[in-house]
Amino acid sequence: MTGRRILDPYAVLGVPRDASPLQVARAHRRLAKRHHPDLHEGATESAERMRVINEAWFILSSPARRFDYDRAHPASGTPSSGHWGASRAPITPASPSSTRTWATWRATAAETRAAPRTVRRPGEVPIPRTRRPPRPEPAPATFRDSGWAAILAGAVILFLLIGAIAVGRLAL
Repeated sequence: MTGRRILDPYAVLGVPRDASPLQVARAHRRLAKRHHPDLHEGATESAERMRVINEAWFILSSPARRFDYDRAHPASGTPSSGHWGASRAPITPASPSSTRTWATWRATAAETRAAPRTVRRPGEVPIPRTRRPPRPEPAPATFRDSGWAAILAGAVILFLLIGAIAVGRLAL
């Protein structure tokens, strides 16, 4: 291990120094999915990048190894760097596509009842409630499906059995 340059694991994973273990795990998983060598056949830089990502994960995944790294490298990784830093624009949620779906998770039933409903125009095709395919039509009943076919088959077998017994007695 001598002579190897130690990269900042926080910069490799793109997380701030005060990132939670869940944030570190999510960053590692995201990068591992993107840079896995199996997804890039013949790319040696992908294998090298994955090795660096796994080394950073090895350091930051264990609280003891992370504490040792933080103590040995106090200037690495700043709270404002990385994916969750303040340098990124804040994420604003999009407005709901319809107030009906938005009202289904609200706190009280009174607010749900007060939400405006979707109005259907005359002649408009209603939206189906489920995405299941329609049930197939039953096949028309045939003679083989009836009970008479079983009775007839039993009678033929009985007739053949009686015939075999009769031929066997005549041959004695």
